[in-house]
Amino acid sequence: MSGFLRIILIVGAICVLAFMIKRIRQSKLKIEYTVFWIVFSSVLVIMGVFPGIFYKISRLIGFQSPINMVYLVIIFVLIVKAFFMTIQISQLENKIDSLTQKIAIDRKRDKDE
Repeated sequence: MSGFLRIILIVGAICVLAFMIKRIRQSKLKIEYTVFWIVFSSVLVIMGVFPGIFYKISRLIGFQSPINMVYLVIIFVLIVKAFFMTIQISQLENKIDSLTQKIAIDRKRDKDE
């Protein structure tokens, strides 16, 4: 990996880290949601600082190019993240339905009294 690309990767990952920390401090984002992005950007910083690690891992696994392994891992991680977000959205929709029904029952009860 060229030095210029490493610098761009490190700077970009540090910007993501700073943005997430800023959002947590402003109480605009819960910590549980930012842990994923903090870990993800930390791995990108490590990859930019120590690219040899990923070259060795990709050779061990059998990838011809380390970037192919990186792309595969990133795609896999994002698909898993999307799956867990879908589960979370489904649970929240169920809670909204339940709360809507409870409010409707309470309003009906208040109207009848």
